[in-house]
Amino acid sequence: MLNFRRDQIWFTEKNSNKGSTGLYSLIEFRPRKDKNIQKGYLAGRYGAIPFIGDDRIF
Repeated sequence: MLNFRRDQIWFTEKNSNKGSTGLYSLIEFRPRKDKNIQKGYLAGRYGAIPFIGDDRIF
């Protein structure tokens, strides 16, 4: 398992209305050091969509 610092983790999220993509850091969420970042990401806690459905793949 790779260990990243919290300032090295970035998320992107596509805005389907505007066609733009937002970029933001995990630091903006100020997670506690004892929190499981991977579990939070998969739960959608950080705003980025963790899974893409088959109908969204071109």
